Amino acid sequence: MQLPWRAAPRAALSSPLTLVVSIVTTLLLGFVVAAAALHSSASGSAALAYQQDRICPHTVHPGLDGEGLPLSQAVSMAARSDLGGAYSRIGRPDFGGIATYGRFGYRPDAQAHLTVLQGGGTGLWVPRTIATAAKVRVGDRLTGSSLVVTAIYADLAQPVDGWWCSEAKTAVPNPLGGDGASTSVIWVSSPSDLALLPPEFASNATVTLRFASARLSTLDEAESLRDQGNARLTALGLPLTRTDLLSGAIAAARTSERNVSSALLPLVLISVLVGLAGVGTVTVQWAQRRHSELRLLWVRGASPLALGFRGVLELGLPLVLGGVLGLVAARLLLPLYAPGVELAPGTLWVAPGFVLGVVVLSLAVTVLVASWRAHRTFQRRARARRFSLVPWELVVASLAVLAWFRLSDNGLGTSPKAGSLPRVDVAALAFPLLVVLAAALLATRLLRWSLGWSHRVRWWQVPAAQFAVRRLAAAAGPVTGVLLVGVLAVGTIAVGSTVAGAQQSALASKSGVFVGANSTVQVSQDIALGRVELPSSLRGNTTLVGVSTGALVVDPATFTDAAVLDDAASVRALISDLKRTGDIAPAVRIGRSANQEIQIPGLPLLKPVASLPSFPKLGTRGYVLARDSVPAVDQVGSWHLWSALPLADLTSALQAQGIHYTNVADRARVLDGLPFLTVEWTFGFVAAIGVVLAVVAAVALLLAIEVRRRQNAVSGALSTRMGMRPSVLWSSHLLEVGALASLALAVGLLASFTSTGAAVPRLDPAPWLNPAPMLPNLLPLLGVMVGCGAVVVLVAAWLALRGVRTARMGELLR
Repeated sequence: MQLPWRAAPRAALSSPLTLVVSIVTTLLLGFVVAAAALHSSASGSAALAYQQDRICPHTVHPGLDGEGLPLSQAVSMAARSDLGGAYSRIGRPDFGGIATYGRFGYRPDAQAHLTVLQGGGTGLWVPRTIATAAKVRVGDRLTGSSLVVTAIYADLAQPVDGWWCSEAKTAVPNPLGGDGASTSVIWVSSPSDLALLPPEFASNATVTLRFASARLSTLDEAESLRDQGNARLTALGLPLTRTDLLSGAIAAARTSERNVSSALLPLVLISVLVGLAGVGTVTVQWAQRRHSELRLLWVRGASPLALGFRGVLELGLPLVLGGVLGLVAARLLLPLYAPGVELAPGTLWVAPGFVLGVVVLSLAVTVLVASWRAHRTFQRRARARRFSLVPWELVVASLAVLAWFRLSDNGLGTSPKAGSLPRVDVAALAFPLLVVLAAALLATRLLRWSLGWSHRVRWWQVPAAQFAVRRLAAAAGPVTGVLLVGVLAVGTIAVGSTVAGAQQSALASKSGVFVGANSTVQVSQDIALGRVELPSSLRGNTTLVGVSTGALVVDPATFTDAAVLDDAASVRALISDLKRTGDIAPAVRIGRSANQEIQIPGLPLLKPVASLPSFPKLGTRGYVLARDSVPAVDQVGSWHLWSALPLADLTSALQAQGIHYTNVADRARVLDGLPFLTVEWTFGFVAAIGVVLAVVAAVALLLAIEVRRRQNAVSGALSTRMGMRPSVLWSSHLLEVGALASLALAVGLLASFTSTGAAVPRLDPAPWLNPAPMLPNLLPLLGVMVGCGAVVVLVAAWLALRGVRTARMGELLR
């Protein structure tokens, strides 16, 4: 009695196909649960990294700010931080020439981060604007002080680099502001030099306390830095305003991580259930193959439970090995499916825990299914269980309808507030996937019915098709299983890729409408008046736009060169017709604006003559008129340069020409993209699961062909001996496998594109901004899927014919 139990693990080697299927099943199970844990953790770290890129490096660590202090007190406070800055009030320093507005300041290493134009060394570093206005030269002495000018440097201007951005409010002047409102800083070489300034600068000083910190990788590191930083600031006991941007970044990243985890949980649970059902199927096949041995053991007194553990002895090692391989694959492939590679401490222990859990469940399913099979076979007569008659597709379709109601009512569940993360409604996100699942179940049921009636088909005039249909009918069970997984794979990949792509395009479109162009800056009205010409490098890619309350003043000749537009030709034709003929200026009405004459301050009376649903900068409300229709350009609220160039290129061209600007805006940074990224990361993992299912479908198809190798060899060899041409046999197998793959592609793509077409406009993390998300270009995805399907079909047909070509007729007949 002991021999069959001891030899069980070695006996598994007699069926290598079962071993492969067992390993692959738990490999995919282990990969799904481990990848979900790793992906969720990586999402939190990626969200933190995104937030860090949007805030100044020196404000990651909590800092302090203060105004209205005595200069001496500001200097002593600034000395208590790594990068403490002390700035005097704005006054009129005199260098023996023309007094102009300026302020003095000190920050460690500040002079090392300035561009020197003349001189250098220890002393006063004067910005070029002040030096030009006050006729200051190297060697001049500050009146009322012993400090001497030793260098002239280039003024700081937006956008500043990371070292200066935390001080931009103080160190970067607004050249279009009023006199004395802001100014560049005259830098001193040491904090003690500030005590040598004239008495008029001794009061109303500003101080900033910044602390350097390394780049954070995980949320745990961020929370530790936040707590240590706040404790450090508390210990200083300074009566200053605390700035803690890191807490907001941590909260947003935690919310993003929770949203991704909660959205993935139902998908992972469904995948685990499907995988466990696969383990049960493998166990049933094992029990059928070991029927004689199990009957012998049962006759000799083994209970059904003991026979169930007999299955674990044979299948347990492959199941455990598959789980380990799944964990390894999830870790190695992390850069391919996750938004980042940084993981929170302990994640690499959580993922193995999940894998261990599904492996234990797989072993338990093996015991239970094998015991149930033995009990049903040897101890009681089996009762028919018509689970196939249950209309599962109607159940899933009902769930899809409920999910649609949630999606249409609440979208993502996001409150219409700028900057807020979507409170992901899992039911709403599940709608497109439920539609795909319902379509897959319906397709498999119809296919099974069709194959049941296929014996009535008489296509002998096309023998390749007739033989293909009969082979499909002979393997109805595996065929419908492959179709089910194939439709789910195609649909899941399409849903994940489509929604993720829609989120990317929505962020780009919304930011383009919000800014108007790739980059914008506010300039003085001198450019509109023609007193200042634009640099030649900006011609053809930049336009001048006037902004008044509820209206844009555009130049029809150059506007479409820079503005972000879906149909530039039609917009150009529309605004080119805006030609004023009297006191009333023709205008384009945008969206929901009133279709009547309207008076806007600084502009002539506007009369709408055409309309557009939306427009850059205005969104869905406002008016657009031509620049030539404005009689007094100096009455327009403000003038801005819109450019198709990156912000750095636009500002560098203006700086080279000496053109002042302010209020810069960069399309790439103007909107917080984390709400969009959260949805994109979620559906990116959905697409990854779809790839896993596609691998399962392809492997299942190839294994089904391999299992039927002897049957295909007999029928194929006999057919060729009876006169069938090899080309017809090849066509028959191509038709068989190709029909199955084509049906999976057609149903999966139709269900996914239909569901996402309805869902994508409502999966909007920022519904207060136009335009709504739209389906991306689907042709590349369609081409990739068709290409991959064609490869699988060719390989499967080749495997089916391999047995025919290598078959020995005498052995087959014997």
